[in-house]
Amino acid sequence: SEAVSRVVRARAVNPRFISGQMRHGPRGASEFAETVDRLVGFAETTHAISGTLIEAVHDAYLGDPMVRAFILRENPAAAKVIAERFLSARRRGLWHPLRNSIDDDLTALIAEAEALGVAA
Repeated sequence: SEAVSRVVRARAVNPRFISGQMRHGPRGASEFAETVDRLVGFAETTHAISGTLIEAVHDAYLGDPMVRAFILRENPAAAKVIAERFLSARRRGLWHPLRNSIDDDLTALIAEAEALGVAA
């Protein structure tokens, strides 16, 4: 829906929102995970979320090396949740990423989070 698209673009992928969350350390990383969880959950239940919105959130959080490193460093559990939710969206056909390496990248992030002590 157009309203959801506006909210995602105005908040979730907005550079000011992202940098603001990064000032909150582990809690900011958790907020990113909650955003991804809600977005994918909404996509699963309503099919009102386009793959391009999921792609935009992925690119903003995990496609940006600084944001990805922040999430993994500050809250490895949040990094794992984010990667798992994106994989779920992928496997359910809700998101068709532009890059073929996405599944490998997400699987690697889960392994990195688990190496930092997050339960499998």
